[in-house]
Amino acid sequence: MKARYVLLTAFLSLFINGISLYNLPIGYISIFIMLLVFIPNLFMKIISFGKNRKAQETDHILVKAAIDFEKNTHSKAAYIFWILMMYIAGGALTFFQIHQYDYIDALVTGNIHWSVFYTTAPYLIGTGYVLFVASLVMMTIHFRKIFREAGMFKKHEGSKYVESDGK
Repeated sequence: MKARYVLLTAFLSLFINGISLYNLPIGYISIFIMLLVFIPNLFMKIISFGKNRKAQETDHILVKAAIDFEKNTHSKAAYIFWILMMYIAGGALTFFQIHQYDYIDALVTGNIHWSVFYTTAPYLIGTGYVLFVASLVMMTIHFRKIFREAGMFKKHEGSKYVESDGK
């Protein structure tokens, strides 16, 4: 799963949930999904940039630093923890929105006076939930792929997480 598809789905989730106003808290979680996907992919782009420049026989300090990013093993535990937190927060906010729907509806109807909004709001709410769940599932598939393939999540000899034999 490419990161751009996950980012696009999370952005659409943010946009649709923001417009519907009922799912606004779920839209906020979509921002964190985008950050969680963007940051490791930024590191992987820096590493691939460094490898490409090294293949062109460029010997700058920035190229050496970009390649050294891969030697430092990144912990999967932090990413797994935040993926679980996204699921927990999404479930909790969905429960809260369903449980407090009458209060949220009174707040929205008391402040928004567009008749078009009330006819499209149920469709936006449903679409927002579907996009949010799709972005969570796509994020999980994306991280399973990069945990297997990305060099920054594999143990290297120069990594501080690899156990040494005491020499």
